[in-house]
Amino acid sequence: MPLRSVVERVILTIKTLLSSVALVPYRRDAFQRELDAIRQWYNHHRGHTTLGGRTPDEVCNGCYPANRKPRFEPRSRWPRGSPCARPWALVRGSPGAKLTLEVTFHAGRKHLPIVRLKRVA
Repeated sequence: MPLRSVVERVILTIKTLLSSVALVPYRRDAFQRELDAIRQWYNHHRGHTTLGGRTPDEVCNGCYPANRKPRFEPRSRWPRGSPCARPWALVRGSPGAKLTLEVTFHAGRKHLPIVRLKRVA
């Protein structure tokens, strides 16, 4: 994807996120804090299609991507060796895991969700 397309997509994402804020801060320092929170969330928690589902931080720091780590499989009869959606990842534990969806918010901002699946005890 050309660099111009990527930059335009980032700008569109930032505009969309700012439009979902109830009150956009007009003071320069408050607006800068909001942009910093969006940048941190965008680079650390949000997977990107153009990066194969990895985050920019994972690419920049050369970390093993979270979307390639072993995954939970909620379907109990799913064959262990069967491929999942791309990128393919191994099954963690045994198939049939009971899961719960945990949603937190980056820096307490409701428009910056962090979504995780956790195994139910």
